[in-house]
Amino acid sequence: MASKWPDSQVRREIYEFNLGFLALVCADGSPGVAYGLDPAIRQRLRLLAPAQLEAVAATPCLLAAFTNVLPPPAIAQGVAEAPLTADRETQSDAARMFAASLLAWLWHTARQNRLLAALCIGPGSLAVEHLSSAAFRDLQRTAAVAPGCLEARFCRHPRLWPDLVRAASMPAGPVLTATRLSVVQLALISRH
Repeated sequence: MASKWPDSQVRREIYEFNLGFLALVCADGSPGVAYGLDPAIRQRLRLLAPAQLEAVAATPCLLAAFTNVLPPPAIAQGVAEAPLTADRETQSDAARMFAASLLAWLWHTARQNRLLAALCIGPGSLAVEHLSSAAFRDLQRTAAVAPGCLEARFCRHPRLWPDLVRAASMPAGPVLTATRLSVVQLALISRH
């Protein structure tokens, strides 16, 4: 089954964000949960060959998400006054750069293509509306705390990440395609 993308630029951008996020996940050496993923899943991702990680990154929607960072009420009230915590101080430069880039991309996407933004952020919530109406200054304030709100998309789903890693470790074929498409299905029906 060949997949068709309406816009190869968007496909490339999503792929690059996914690959960058997987690099963050694999680089995180903390023993506990990181970006919402259990240590066992992170270890399995680290063991994948570069081509296999690229296969995971080719999932046709974002693998990274933000929790509690997008709506303007959080921007206007919580972010501007958020104290500098030890967790924020220890965020890596790579995580800060990735989160700021993803946030800016989502903001631009929400202003230009609401359907794509809903696929990337999630349907059924006001997040796309709030993000598209946010001022650039609000976006800058949000970027300050965005790394601490970064997580693997659907990290609470019991099977998605284990299935995605397992499918990537197999020869390319229908299992990998079906697993990638299951992420799209979740993106269309889930708020997280």
